[in-house]
Amino acid sequence: MKIIKINIILFFILTVPMMVFGQQNPFWQEPTAAEADSLKTVLQSTKNDSLKMYINQQLGLYYIERSRSTALEYYKAQLELAKSLDQKLWEAEALSKLGYISSVIQNYPGSLHYLLAARDLASDPNAGMNMWKVEYFTDDGVANSARLTVLMEIITHIGVLNYFVGNYEKAIEYYQEASALNELRQDEVMTSLLHMNKGESYFEMGQYDLAKTEMESALKHFRSSGYNIYTGLVYWDLGNVYEAQGNYSEAEKYYKMTVATNLEEDRPDFLGMGYLALAGLYERSGSIDSSYNLATKALSTYYAINDSLGLINAHSTLASVFDARAQVDSAYYHMKESAALSSAMNKEERVKEFQVLGLNEQLKLNELKTEKVLYQNRIRMYGLAAGTGVLLLISMIAYRNSRRQKRDKAIIEESYTKLRATQSQLIQQEKLASLGQLTAGIAHEIKNPLNFVNNFSEVSKELLEEMSEELKNGNYDLVAEIAGDVNQNLEKILHHGKRADGIVKGMLEHSRSSSGKKEEINVNSFVDEYLRLAYHGLRAKDKSFNATMKTDFDPKTGKIEAVPQELGRVILNLVTNAFYAVSERKNLQQAQEDNEYEPRVWISTRRTKDQIEIKVRDNGMGIPEEIREKIFQPFFTTKPTGEGTGLGLSLSYDIVKAHGGEIKLETHDGEGTIFTIFLKK
Repeated sequence: MKIIKINIILFFILTVPMMVFGQQNPFWQEPTAAEADSLKTVLQSTKNDSLKMYINQQLGLYYIERSRSTALEYYKAQLELAKSLDQKLWEAEALSKLGYISSVIQNYPGSLHYLLAARDLASDPNAGMNMWKVEYFTDDGVANSARLTVLMEIITHIGVLNYFVGNYEKAIEYYQEASALNELRQDEVMTSLLHMNKGESYFEMGQYDLAKTEMESALKHFRSSGYNIYTGLVYWDLGNVYEAQGNYSEAEKYYKMTVATNLEEDRPDFLGMGYLALAGLYERSGSIDSSYNLATKALSTYYAINDSLGLINAHSTLASVFDARAQVDSAYYHMKESAALSSAMNKEERVKEFQVLGLNEQLKLNELKTEKVLYQNRIRMYGLAAGTGVLLLISMIAYRNSRRQKRDKAIIEESYTKLRATQSQLIQQEKLASLGQLTAGIAHEIKNPLNFVNNFSEVSKELLEEMSEELKNGNYDLVAEIAGDVNQNLEKILHHGKRADGIVKGMLEHSRSSSGKKEEINVNSFVDEYLRLAYHGLRAKDKSFNATMKTDFDPKTGKIEAVPQELGRVILNLVTNAFYAVSERKNLQQAQEDNEYEPRVWISTRRTKDQIEIKVRDNGMGIPEEIREKIFQPFFTTKPTGEGTGLGLSLSYDIVKAHGGEIKLETHDGEGTIFTIFLKK
């Protein structure tokens, strides 16, 4: 009876998506809540890996805008199953979704790693060969159509990643590339998504009329396609456009439509965004009570789905509302909660992970080096043993002397014992030295910001006690002045807290090792993507920054086996340092009223007989001779306090060395610097 029930459920799962979505692409069909529950039941009982792969994909789709951490786990499971089944398009689709979710939760290097791997897979015209259940990816049952659908989604997600790092023009270029592919597919859901994404980029660029046109087109296609997942988000986007244009009545209308639509579609994340948008609008218009009620609803919504980013925004809005009400204690409470959550997202979990895993990973790295030494010693010992065996054989033939054999054996054993003892001492010394350097670095680097935090906290405590006394005395002008001082102190505490947070994150990156799994990457496209991402990420933080970028990629460079995420960190570190160097020289030249200097950064690749070279060059001031030998040391930095931890080049050096390569420096005072990475083919 149980088997019959399971078969019925299987039939339901495998046929409903086709029936519900009718003539449209089943790739976009999301399961209902009831179907998701059924899928979970089947996932626990089935032993069919292909079916498991499909169920994980469907559950990931269900949770992708409801609980992103849950969706990540399902897509990771889909990825592993797809690899084991050699299903390239299923693998590419899982990587695409993992890349999208990673970009939303601000893991930008991880997102790029996933998306580049996905694009390599889906760009292969043969990726759809022997594909399992091609009809889940396309309405026409043709493998190449399925491949184009997945490729369009991947390119769109690369655009979304560029949008999140502030590279809006580049994002639009990727959306246009996806649109060109969609001319072949004529997929209306993809058309809707591309209009929505373009509209969001145009809004950030201040082109409100273009943004509005794209959003309205997105709504039209969403309605005709029946794909309503992001309809509420588009209403929210339109509300933003009207609010930016000063049309608050239209903005309010669309924000209310956001709330109603997302309640109907069960999209809690977008629902919270709608509540907060209305709360902000009402606060600015003086409707403080309405603003409070909506911000409270947003807080409850985000608590229910455990969305840290949403909770930060909700607490921040409530702090502003209570400040408008002159309820200082409540405003302070929500401001503190928002700050704590902001810190927790980047600090508490990672600090805990560092404490539990960081030193273990550092020791593990040393053990890997030790294993290499042990292997080399074993080879030498085997050679010594072989040579000794020959000598013993000659001795046996020549002298027939058993005492000589025993003595030789004793000598060998004693030598081996001494070698093992010496080796153990060296290993222990390396571990202690590494641990001591790590501990000293943390203590030295984190001491100053923590002193600032403690000092300003003590001053703020005294000010609050003074403010309490003045409140009792009715001196409200003095209370307001003290409150302003407290606010300034809190800003300084937040600044130095972020400084300490940056140090801890840098240490975590320096001590943590990845899975170490190497993949084949296209060197030129890989380097180019990280160059652009570094440049536009910096531009998003500092709009005034500008530099000429020149590339010289050898078309013969081809592909190489590497750990993509680690090698990406190296490129990002070197390129970011180059941009910093030319920016510093530009500021110096301007201070001297010399405007002829043009900041430039070059990056090139070259393939030689047995290795690949990647060069990053800048025309900054160069590195002074007295510090050149220190630049790869942990915690050594030439940047002002608060702008660098001194771990970037040290981390890059370790990563390149772990890849069996090396990194070299060439620099000339007043002319610039060249870092060259050498990697074996």
